[in-house]
Amino acid sequence: MRARLFFLVVLILEIYGSLAWHRPLVLITKPLLMPVLMYIAWREGITSRLYFSALFFSFLGDVFLMFEGWFIPGLASFLLAHVSYILLFRKTCRFSFSAIFLFALLTSGFLVFLYPSVPAGLRMPVVVYCVVITLMGIFAASRHTSSGASYRYVLAGAVLFIISDSMIAVNKFYADIPKDALYIMTTYADAQYFILEGWLRKDSL
Repeated sequence: MRARLFFLVVLILEIYGSLAWHRPLVLITKPLLMPVLMYIAWREGITSRLYFSALFFSFLGDVFLMFEGWFIPGLASFLLAHVSYILLFRKTCRFSFSAIFLFALLTSGFLVFLYPSVPAGLRMPVVVYCVVITLMGIFAASRHTSSGASYRYVLAGAVLFIISDSMIAVNKFYADIPKDALYIMTTYADAQYFILEGWLRKDSL
């Protein structure tokens, strides 16, 4: 419980630091978020290497995106995080047409909207990233588990992750989002936390 509270405090401080342009605070708090979740997962008995791999690559992405000129390494890190989640979820997947159609439709619509604003040199990496994160959402929605709570938590986390990444893309390529750190970091941190809580419940009835 204390570790979860610490995670919340670190998140609030990170958001405050970003909104107040307090760079030293952000440099301390942002890289702390994923290690705290790793600690919670370890304490709660999660042993999956794929799960920790997803958090590790997310940690790298957080670090890279704090610095100008490191967008591509950050994008690659988060892409590997999503691949790790896909591999984690795939073992219990039973695909449904509705999940595939819905996620593919939303991603296609978003790309049609965003694509003209993306610089030519970044269009292919952005398209690849969108495909991968869409697959992550499809795999999360296709999980078959005995625990309804596990399914709902993981799916909510996947959807929030997609929303957070979409806001990052809009903020970078289309138009500035007022108080972007508040919305992007809240959805991102909630996404990672919900996936954690869902994975902890995956074997419960």
